[in-house]
Amino acid sequence: MINTRVPSSLLVSRLASDIVQKQNALAAVQEQISSGKMINRPSDAPAESAHLLTMEETLSRLEQYTANSSIAESQLALEEGAIAGTTNALNRIRELAVRANGGLVGDGFRNEIAAEVDLILGELYSQANATDSFGNFLFSGSNAEEQPFKPGTPVNYSGTDDSRQMEIALGRSIHTGDSGADVFMRIRNGNGDFQSSVAQTNTGSGAISKGSVSDSSVFNGGEFDITFTSPTSFDVVDAATGTTVTQTYQPGSDIEAGGMTVRISGEPVAGDTFKLEPSQYQDIFTSVSNLVDTLSGSPQTGSQTAQMAANISISIDDIDNALDHLNTVRSSVGTRLTSIDSSRQENENISLQIERTKRDVEDVDIADAVTRLQEQANSLEILQKSFTRIEGLSLFNFM
Repeated sequence: MINTRVPSSLLVSRLASDIVQKQNALAAVQEQISSGKMINRPSDAPAESAHLLTMEETLSRLEQYTANSSIAESQLALEEGAIAGTTNALNRIRELAVRANGGLVGDGFRNEIAAEVDLILGELYSQANATDSFGNFLFSGSNAEEQPFKPGTPVNYSGTDDSRQMEIALGRSIHTGDSGADVFMRIRNGNGDFQSSVAQTNTGSGAISKGSVSDSSVFNGGEFDITFTSPTSFDVVDAATGTTVTQTYQPGSDIEAGGMTVRISGEPVAGDTFKLEPSQYQDIFTSVSNLVDTLSGSPQTGSQTAQMAANISISIDDIDNALDHLNTVRSSVGTRLTSIDSSRQENENISLQIERTKRDVEDVDIADAVTRLQEQANSLEILQKSFTRIEGLSLFNFM
């Protein structure tokens, strides 16, 4: 027969071990109630702790995205303000140019207008060299510490062609500005496809429109000279091939060449030449400087007056192109500001969802914890009483 008796010392040892376990469990529940958290250290639940760590990292990134969004929003708002200031200045210059080209205007009045336009040109440089609250230049591209524009002929641009980016959401970055080259310099002159001009040597009063592309299948950006052989006829000469087509001049009628259509008005004379050339990039400062130079002239003859009027008209067209270009850039800035708003809302929604999930994982149910605390306390009390009774057992008690 197998002896199944258990020594009292073993029972005492087991009860002591159970008491320690119950005390630890009781302490754990008490800590959960005190902290309000189910998990107070990684060892409490390794898998859930890893999940919580991932959520904490994501929340930290979202907080950084929120800060980045505020910085990007501030930068873009400053850029929009500078562009708005530039637009207002150009509108004033255009108004002055139209007044200077509006009829019989004396040299004195034109000189006054030229002086004001030259003053506004300085304002344009100030807008292009605008800085943020940290002293960084808005339009220097990624080289924010370098002043982008310095006056000259042509203007001296010291910035870069790229622009700074900032991450504002998970997997989403945004340009916080535009390079000065893109905003102030890369503007097509003429009509955007080609430019028409009057030769400086003309002696008649003929003027040419800026024209348009009438046949895109033929237009290839070629150069043409329209040279008058008499007041009633002219030759259209293809500069590349030398091909010449003679036509009869009718003031205000369409003239077509290489897919381009223009009109010549006024009274050109034999030897007068009008040129059609591909559009080129022209910066805002050059366009305004050209206008100042034109207004500073003093025409003495009818042909010189016509030449000045033609040059002022070209300047007005260049300013119109600049205004259209700035409106496009400003629209892009507005689109990015809208994107920042939507990203900020998206980040807030993600943060809210993560916070809810995080609470579900780590927050303790107080009612359940109190119930478990009472159960652990009762179990511990029973074990302690049992331990006291068993520890006191001895044969001497029965002698």
